[in-house]
Amino acid sequence: MKNLRRLLWVIALFPWFDFVIRQTLPSFVASTWDELLLLAVLGLLFIYKWEECRRGELEYTAIPSTVTWPFIIFAFFAAASIVVNVVPLTVSIDAVRVVFQPMFFAAATMFLMDDEKNLDVFLRILVISTIIIAVFGIVQYALKLDLGLWQHSKDTGQFRITSIFSNPNALGSYFNMVLAFTLASILLRGSIKQKMLYAGASAVIFVALLLTFSRSAWIAFVAMMLYFIFVYNKKWLLAVPVLGALTPFIMPPSVIARFSNLLDPTYYQMSAEYGRLAFWGTALEKIKESPLVGVGLGTFGDSVPLRHNIPFSTWVDNHYLKFGAEIGIPGMLAFLALLLALFLLAHKLYTRGETENKRIFALGIAGVIITMGVQNVTASIFEGLANAIFFYTFVGILFAFLPRKKKEGCKRE
Repeated sequence: MKNLRRLLWVIALFPWFDFVIRQTLPSFVASTWDELLLLAVLGLLFIYKWEECRRGELEYTAIPSTVTWPFIIFAFFAAASIVVNVVPLTVSIDAVRVVFQPMFFAAATMFLMDDEKNLDVFLRILVISTIIIAVFGIVQYALKLDLGLWQHSKDTGQFRITSIFSNPNALGSYFNMVLAFTLASILLRGSIKQKMLYAGASAVIFVALLLTFSRSAWIAFVAMMLYFIFVYNKKWLLAVPVLGALTPFIMPPSVIARFSNLLDPTYYQMSAEYGRLAFWGTALEKIKESPLVGVGLGTFGDSVPLRHNIPFSTWVDNHYLKFGAEIGIPGMLAFLALLLALFLLAHKLYTRGETENKRIFALGIAGVIITMGVQNVTASIFEGLANAIFFYTFVGILFAFLPRKKKEGCKRE
């Protein structure tokens, strides 16, 4: 089991493996290596659990029905949208892979991250890796290095870092997820030395977050911070209006200018013609056309239909409207209910955490859910492979904190 757990260090370093493999190996390897990693982890885990079963030692995690039922409903409507709309096989397989494959990482980490020592090692590797990614991004900004990984016609006037990620929004989301744990460590660690180390790490990652110039990531970060302040010390909320008033004088002009664009009526006019507002309007029309089961998973918005050249497909820049258009309103609401249930579970485990590590991880995971939930209002961050894998890896860690029950009727005499 110890050797199997070491495979999870690959997840902590996933962005680096993914970047190197996609840049150096043939496309068929680059497009399947994450599936092979998942199969290796799940396959070895199955063998280990089978041996536990034979010894009569098998345990299972009791996941609350508040989590399982929204997932079942979401999966049902996703499948129904494919069947009812007769989605082509290749498209449906690709769509199911994009949506559901990262969820299996939760199954892996649920059983492999149940030891606090492993959690500590995982977090340290993750933070060190992220600091290097952040420093690389800062150097990229200082030298204006165009790595050719991302290009957007609307952002020609502002250089935005991508580091080793595919786009600035995905990078910003990743930074937010890691900041959730470094900031939770600052608040909850007992050791002053560790608080200082995590504060230094947070500062480097935060600077890189600013340099993504991802407004959605910034807003998600603020939402997470408000939650952290609320649960840690509500009195600190009194300082929020003052800090908000000082922000224009503290932040760099380029950051303020990025937000000031939102006050320009021309921005909304352009967005309504061929930008985000236009995409949302199209998605709402699709929802009106087929509110129950949508137009079919993988046939309307974002990467899958565009990859398969589906007619009239487009970017949506709202993961929830995308689901509403593709799998219907019930499926969209079930996905939102799933996120809410996961957040409430993380919050509950934070308030009842018996150890420092469990409270840190529970608070951090609650922060991850907030940042992902908020940022996906204006982008489909869940479609980013690394982002989705990390999100569900953290969900699996959350499940690892839940009580386990003995599985009867498995042992062979």
